[in-house]
Amino acid sequence: MSPLTRRRTVRLSQHRTAESPFGPIQIDYDRWPSVVARVHGAGIPVVTVVPGRDHGAMTLNGHHVPTKERDRGWDPRRKARTRTALLGDRGYELRPVSLRRAELRRNGVLIAEARGGLRSYSPVRPIPGLGARVTWSHGVDPTDVAVGQAMVLAFGAGAPGAVLGVLLFWVDDTGTG
Repeated sequence: MSPLTRRRTVRLSQHRTAESPFGPIQIDYDRWPSVVARVHGAGIPVVTVVPGRDHGAMTLNGHHVPTKERDRGWDPRRKARTRTALLGDRGYELRPVSLRRAELRRNGVLIAEARGGLRSYSPVRPIPGLGARVTWSHGVDPTDVAVGQAMVLAFGAGAPGAVLGVLLFWVDDTGTG
């Protein structure tokens, strides 16, 4: 087997703990050589994510979970940054409601609210939802918690509105700031 096709084992060197209705959730992550994070805990499925506000990806117990951003064209509104994940007959939706807040819905029903910080917009922070806190509603199951925490971790909590989005695009495009 050539070295390029051989499977590598990645050891995640940094850890963080989040609270959930099923006890603490362990978040293991590493920022180098590529950003990857793993969400796991007692009684919840293991979710591996490749974080990124624009191009995040998830796997649940080794199976790919399709995630997509709403097909929006050029729509600067905050609502247009809604992300969805499809898992069997469940549809999860992470919908930003302000710069630092987002709602997590399962099949249209609100199951959690996430609050992030302004530091998640820093260009040196590769994991957008690392510092976000998630408040869960009643009636969630372990799969909801695993997928929801992974979506917040991968895509962040909140999004800029139209004016701030255009301003951040201009600052990023011109290289100033």
